[in-house]
Amino acid sequence: MSESLSSRTKSLTETVDTESTNEPLIADRWTNNITYRQLVMSSCIGIVQLWWHPYVHDIRRHLPFLFLYNVFSVFFVYPTFYLELALGVVTKKGVLNCWDMAPMARGVGLAMIVSCAFLALSLGTVSAWCLSMVVHCFHSFLPWLHCAAAANPPCAARHRPLTNGSETPPQSFFFNFVLNLKRDGLSGGLGNVVPDLTVYYVISWALVYFIACKRIYSYSKLVLFKDVLAFFVLVSSAFGVTRLQGASRIFYECDWSVLFEGIQIWREALEYALIQMAASQGTLIMLGSYCPKQKQVLANTSMFAFAVSKISSTASALILGAAHGALYKDYENSTNIWKGSSSSMVLWADYAARIPGSQVWSALIFFTLFVLSVSSTGGMYILNFLMTWPVSKTRSPIAAAEAIVVTYLYGQTTFCEDVYFAVGEYPCMFLRICWALTPVVLLLTFLSGMASWAQTEDIAGWALVMLVLLPMALFSLLYLIFKFRVRNIVGTEK
Repeated sequence: MSESLSSRTKSLTETVDTESTNEPLIADRWTNNITYRQLVMSSCIGIVQLWWHPYVHDIRRHLPFLFLYNVFSVFFVYPTFYLELALGVVTKKGVLNCWDMAPMARGVGLAMIVSCAFLALSLGTVSAWCLSMVVHCFHSFLPWLHCAAAANPPCAARHRPLTNGSETPPQSFFFNFVLNLKRDGLSGGLGNVVPDLTVYYVISWALVYFIACKRIYSYSKLVLFKDVLAFFVLVSSAFGVTRLQGASRIFYECDWSVLFEGIQIWREALEYALIQMAASQGTLIMLGSYCPKQKQVLANTSMFAFAVSKISSTASALILGAAHGALYKDYENSTNIWKGSSSSMVLWADYAARIPGSQVWSALIFFTLFVLSVSSTGGMYILNFLMTWPVSKTRSPIAAAEAIVVTYLYGQTTFCEDVYFAVGEYPCMFLRICWALTPVVLLLTFLSGMASWAQTEDIAGWALVMLVLLPMALFSLLYLIFKFRVRNIVGTEK
């Protein structure tokens, strides 16, 4: 009996040793017709990269903002991007169950899901806008080429002075005939319900539903289509920018002193970098759980995805900045472009109206934005509010919590060894240093934004931010209470 047990134990030991040391890493079955690397890269090519640019409305701050954005992407966002993929690789679980490594951090996954839900609601609205613009492109001529007589406030034709309160043709068309929006701010209400946009919104969510009901493998054709389409539009638009007079204005009108005027632009650059890389929303953890067992697949995938995201986002920002510079050339003063979600829509429409074949290019550009918004995925005031508060400001504390859990609760060395045994690579020293130091910077950046509570919007915004982050605090508190209670019971029994 003992001999049989001994031989069985020896056999099992030899089998484990053979599997862990002698046999090479075997790639998992991947039944998709695209590679895993393409799937992760595609997560960084979406509507956020081509549409959401917080400072595209301000030509003075545009380039300084892009500079900060790229610097923060290297030192803060790329390590977070790699960390979330590695979490999925190590645990092979979803965004909620991957935190079994540190039970008190289970609320982090729930906070990610809530933040992602707010982002999905926002992108559904953008889908409706883009689909509306695509439909308007099929008129006999582009309706935003000229001013409408019924425009209110007045519309200024090109190469004429832009008086206070007047608007450019694309801006006037977008506000009057797409959004049906008054310009008196929140005092005039949140806007009217537009029947056309309501239909487009339902269509967008119907498409999202049919895509989401499929398995991840059936997503491959849309991934390839949208990525090729997005880069075709970006490359074509980059060549078209060379035809615009005044496009170089963003380079000699930028004011680098804005970097020292306050911390707001620094904070928004960090928040935008996190959004643009799809960090702190759970998508990367899910993708990491599908990672095949191949050496260096995690590092190479992260680097390629990082490069693709920087190229797409920076290129679209420079194209929109060039279009804004051309507007300054036309009107020779202020362009009255609003900050927020409408600025990129207006500038894309204005850019398409300036190049040959404007009708075809307008349809192609807004169709591309529509496809990206559907595959990524109210009124304008609500959209701006969601993107400014629960979507943006929650990213920093969630990313900080991830780094704290891996580095200080679970153990950075243990985690790196898990990554090595999962995919045959060990995270580099740069990543390990960033995981250890960035939580302090991320939390300080988040806390610095809590100084202003003056306006009603700020109070409502921070209330939503705290609602998103509440599961993190609640689960940690409940875990500590349970742990101390069990310890006291065990101590009493002894």
